[in-house]
Amino acid sequence: MIKITNIKKSFNENTVLDGISFDVKKGDVIAIIGPSGTGKSTLLRCLNYLEKADAGEIDFDGEKIDFTNITKEQISSLRKKTSMVFQQWNLFKKKTVLQNVMLGLTVVQKLPKEEARKIAIEELTKVKMADRLNYYPQHLSGGQQQRVAIARAIAMNPELILFDEPTSALDPELVGEVLETIQKLANEGNTMIIVSHEMNFVRKVATKVIFMEKGKIVESGTAEEIFSYPKNERTRQFLINNQINISPEYSI
Repeated sequence: MIKITNIKKSFNENTVLDGISFDVKKGDVIAIIGPSGTGKSTLLRCLNYLEKADAGEIDFDGEKIDFTNITKEQISSLRKKTSMVFQQWNLFKKKTVLQNVMLGLTVVQKLPKEEARKIAIEELTKVKMADRLNYYPQHLSGGQQQRVAIARAIAMNPELILFDEPTSALDPELVGEVLETIQKLANEGNTMIIVSHEMNFVRKVATKVIFMEKGKIVESGTAEEIFSYPKNERTRQFLINNQINISPEYSI
């Protein structure tokens, strides 16, 4: 189990994360929803140490990392345990699809090229990109590039995959293929935290939903609890604004 405790982050005097704590069990798909600017993406970046949290702790099955006293070795360990899929796919333009996925395996994990190639092809096959191995990113659609980015993330065999608005930069007609890929990963038992505005997808895929606002967790529960029977008025209003039908049995 992964335990996230009291994550705090401020930029100057602006508090972005104000004591975020929650647990992640193996195979969980945790979706974080909430209005823009409430710290959701910053939280993911702190968990992968792309942003330095001011305080807090993450515990991977007993291996505790305190963000206030983190060492270089712990940063390396944290990044090996987590992989992140960004809003923008961030592929290397001068490398092929296959080379993009192999890079982390050869540089970070120090695998032999043939082993890295085998793993990369396996993961690209999973995301239906095996027929584009020798293509360069500029010859792919946005949805295809994001699927390559997902293959790159899962090729590292992380304990936790972080998705930061993985469809927000895509044209509407390309969103479905990426969501289908993420759904497949969820069905395979991958442990994931997803920040998304795709409410219907979140409702379908998430084992747990966290609603955040102003750097705090306002409410959390199963998808059914949050989407059908929200306990907090602010959660209710957010869902209504996103055209989610609240159960008529809802009451404060």
